[in-house]
Amino acid sequence: MTSSPPHDVTSAPVGTKWAEVDVAAVRDNAAALRRWAGEGCALMAMVKANGYGHGAVHAARAALAGGATWLGVSSIPEAVALRSAGLAARILNVGWTMPSEMAAAAAAGVDVAVFSPADVAAARRAARDIAAPVRVHWKIDTGMGRLGTRIEDIAAMRDALLTARADLKVAGLFTHFASADGASADFAATQHQRFLDVVAPLRDDFSDALLHTANSAAALRMRATHHDMVRLGIVLYGYPPDHCAGVVDVRTALSVRAAVTMVKELQPGDSVGYGREWTAEGRTLVATVAAGYADGIDRRNGNRGVVIAGGAICPIIGRVSMDQLTIDISDAGPTRAGDMVTLLGADGVHVIDAAAAGRRIGTICYEVLCAVSARVPRIAVNASEV
Repeated sequence: MTSSPPHDVTSAPVGTKWAEVDVAAVRDNAAALRRWAGEGCALMAMVKANGYGHGAVHAARAALAGGATWLGVSSIPEAVALRSAGLAARILNVGWTMPSEMAAAAAAGVDVAVFSPADVAAARRAARDIAAPVRVHWKIDTGMGRLGTRIEDIAAMRDALLTARADLKVAGLFTHFASADGASADFAATQHQRFLDVVAPLRDDFSDALLHTANSAAALRMRATHHDMVRLGIVLYGYPPDHCAGVVDVRTALSVRAAVTMVKELQPGDSVGYGREWTAEGRTLVATVAAGYADGIDRRNGNRGVVIAGGAICPIIGRVSMDQLTIDISDAGPTRAGDMVTLLGADGVHVIDAAAAGRRIGTICYEVLCAVSARVPRIAVNASEV
């Protein structure tokens, strides 16, 4: 049985592998999450890591169509790529901006996160270079232990920002939660209170700064964390974090397909792939598929993962190679070279989602989505609705 890609594919054929991005799903998810956030609360769509594997430009345009007004990235090259695609929305680089990137970021209208007086000094030099203020968001480390100003260093950072206020615009004050998706949200609540305690005496100095603390999990289960803006990543793409299912109805947006390149019947004792880690116990119909670990198919899927082929769920057998994998299609419908195999997403009555795929190999849906490599073309589907 040959399956076809969804209607409204907006690109020419793309070879033996491709990813379909349902931009209408991302748009609708953004709209539902924007309603959940409530009046007066903006939505930042996190489109870092190539839009969590969906294609940053596809994801950004769809999220903005659904009501997002900010875009979040983790590097200046990611932000510049969005600007080059013609996206004019506010962009925040939540990661570290190198001093050598500050002027380019400011010239592109990109807000940058700052964590230390050294960051403030770099932003100030950039502002003087371009003769325009640089917009910064001060990140405060309330317990994540990564980027951000530690509580004991708040006073020094405050003084640095006040000294630089002729050159810098403090556009935001924010933090990030370490375990908002845990079985208990107690530590997230502790972090939130630390943030509120720190921010309270700063409000007079930075009265126009947006407060933003909530990631996907906090936004869904801790409404007190919404403040002026929520920063939503994984839930925007249809995957609520742990302990957050059912709060807002969302649907997944990414499907990954590849072509069958050969079908052959193996006899008992025949093996497949490097290392001979799978051997036929009986007559087995095997298909080779044009996707491998260079495309984002984790090697742990060997003898563990599944795909959809010939209208059936089919196991991946043998090792996953760089460019190919092999599947047992003995229980599938008629399958031949050129037929489509679904590696992620829906096909007929069957679905393989990133959360289930991750559980099978001991990882998380984020990694499964982000692993889809740049050599897999992204095609927008349902684009006429966005």
